[in-house]
Amino acid sequence: MSKHLVVVGGGAAGFFCAVNAARMNHFLKVTVLEKSGKLLSKVKVSGGGRCNVTHACFDIGEMSRNYPRGNNFVKKAFHQFFTTDTIKWFEERGVKLKTESDGRMFPVTDSSQTVINCLLNEAAKYKVDIRTNTEAVNVRIENHRFLLK
Repeated sequence: MSKHLVVVGGGAAGFFCAVNAARMNHFLKVTVLEKSGKLLSKVKVSGGGRCNVTHACFDIGEMSRNYPRGNNFVKKAFHQFFTTDTIKWFEERGVKLKTESDGRMFPVTDSSQTVINCLLNEAAKYKVDIRTNTEAVNVRIENHRFLLK
């Protein structure tokens, strides 16, 4: 029986999750559902259209203090995947990042399209099925299987 991962939301987090799941498990079928007809729309406009990818902070304790309501959660998450991992992930895919004087990190192209193209290329490379104009209204379990409506 093959496994199928359905990611609800075609934004940055959804795409990042989908492409990495597909990359790490070639036998996993991965589908992204996006309610609207637009993928990665917030990426397009973030950072004034330049897409601030991360922040040049390399201390987990310092970075987690920027999340006062979720400090403990992000601290644990940062031990799994942190700023250096983000930089490396993008650079391995040909997206070099630069650091601004305030610590924000952008693609050297100063274009959010660079990040969008990277994520779309990864999705294509790992055969992620992308469905736009598809809303996830209901998820239920039937016969030990998740059913999506």
